[in-house]
Amino acid sequence: MRLNFKLMKLFPRIKKHIKITIKELSASLRKAVEHATQRRQMAQLYRQALPIDQSIEPLLFWVPGGMSLLLEVEAVISIAMRLRGVRSHVIICDGAYRACVLREATSGTPVDQWQAACKACKARTSAVLEKMRVPYSFIGDYVPDSLKNELWNATASVSWDTLDDLSYDGVKLGKSTRSAVFRYLQGEDLVGHEPVVREYAFSALVCAAASARAMEVMSPSRLFLSHGVYVDWGPALQTALLRSVPVAGWKPSYLYAHFYFRHIDDGVRLGFHRLTRAAWDERKASPLSPAEEARLDEFMQHRYEENASFDLQSVKPKAYRGEIEKVRQNYVSHADKPVWGIMCHINWDSVKDYSPMAFDSFNDWILTTVGEIVNIPEVHWLVKIHPVEANYKGLMGMQYLIDSHFPSLPPHVKVIPAEENLNPLEFFQLIDGGVSVYGTSGLELALQGKPVILAGDAHYGGKGFTYEGLSPDEYVNLLHRAASLSRLSEEQVALARRYAYSYFIQREVPLRVLDESQPNSKQWKFQYKRRHLLLPGKDPFMDFVCEHILNGKDFVMDENLVALAKGEV
Repeated sequence: MRLNFKLMKLFPRIKKHIKITIKELSASLRKAVEHATQRRQMAQLYRQALPIDQSIEPLLFWVPGGMSLLLEVEAVISIAMRLRGVRSHVIICDGAYRACVLREATSGTPVDQWQAACKACKARTSAVLEKMRVPYSFIGDYVPDSLKNELWNATASVSWDTLDDLSYDGVKLGKSTRSAVFRYLQGEDLVGHEPVVREYAFSALVCAAASARAMEVMSPSRLFLSHGVYVDWGPALQTALLRSVPVAGWKPSYLYAHFYFRHIDDGVRLGFHRLTRAAWDERKASPLSPAEEARLDEFMQHRYEENASFDLQSVKPKAYRGEIEKVRQNYVSHADKPVWGIMCHINWDSVKDYSPMAFDSFNDWILTTVGEIVNIPEVHWLVKIHPVEANYKGLMGMQYLIDSHFPSLPPHVKVIPAEENLNPLEFFQLIDGGVSVYGTSGLELALQGKPVILAGDAHYGGKGFTYEGLSPDEYVNLLHRAASLSRLSEEQVALARRYAYSYFIQREVPLRVLDESQPNSKQWKFQYKRRHLLLPGKDPFMDFVCEHILNGKDFVMDENLVALAKGEV
């Protein structure tokens, strides 16, 4: 009787466990059926591919990092190329190294446990490519264990101070490694995390060795990748440039499922936002038409007033209200002085990766800047902390640096914290001029007709509507001249608008095969039901991307494509 009573008490738990098991088995079965169906659909799609063009060497897609959003983009472009008769091959990570872009100090995971996540990451990324029937291999396939042991031993004496000496077969790896460590730390101090330097140095060496061997084996016509920075991508990019293998890259743009593409031929200026000199000269010489002016105005209105842009959705600023005077009352105590804004960067993400700048780091820049402006009382300075810092409490961001180095600021210097729910447009309208290293906020401020001082080689710099301080002395001199810098001329504003039209309108290329069409989605994903858009002639935007990857031309859409992208035709 007692036994039956115990069984009766256990029965609900057993029943619950059975339900969970059935549910899990059902989900696994549905997933397996979906996987098989999509593989069959892709096989049918490939039957419509053009014959392989033997005159074109294969395209090499370098896709480490285990990030599904990156893999989805590069996989569909790889498929589109194959359907056009161009061979392509994808290389992903298989845990050949432990330190990658997914590691973060804030996770608290010890270094010796990093590799525990590699098996699942490998399975997840390879499953995506298997389902899409995309040819691929692993980084580890190109680096035998004997070479990995040799590379690990070579990092025994590597430290933060010696990273500039790190190289492989002529490819310098110190910059990528430093950047990866900065990103891992996410504002934390290196003290206590010193072992990660060796880990990331080893990762850089493995990626350099693997990419070099892969290029020897495949002799690719072009390398295609995202980022171009950190140890996951930087060594491959630099290896390709050293070997004169053309490189094309991409990154997300400001609109959902829209992307920037760029051919990279400069190992120092890696920013994917840049235009070639020829493309800018052509745009510069052509005034905006009334239709182009209207498109730019509409984009900027949606960007600020409706938070329609990808980056603004992430930081969630308040809706634009135009209450400039209320903001002024909170932060400006000297109505008789010009008001200048210091537009802070995130101090750990892509630090000094994409372009040269006057200082060794964003930290050096902000400390020098605040150290100077406290002695420039003729201007009222507003130091605006990047809104993303509000999501990283406890880390040593710009706010921490300013508070710890300048515990008491004079009345003419005010800090606007990351938590301040201030719409960017309200800030731009409040200030008379702005300071940045190379943030796009400088371009947006120039559209307001206001002067901008740059401490770095911004993608929009040197176009005739900004002030460049590309050395510490030049930059500091410009800060002391801020009070005398006047509003931009009509001609300068016109130049800024032409550049902004190219940047925000002509170069944000939509890829409709990745568009989930979800109202507030921040993600994109390959839509199997739209797989026909990958075929030649089925989607003008995919045709445009594939054609320009091969012909090396700037990814600048013409009037017809822009009108189509905007839904005007």
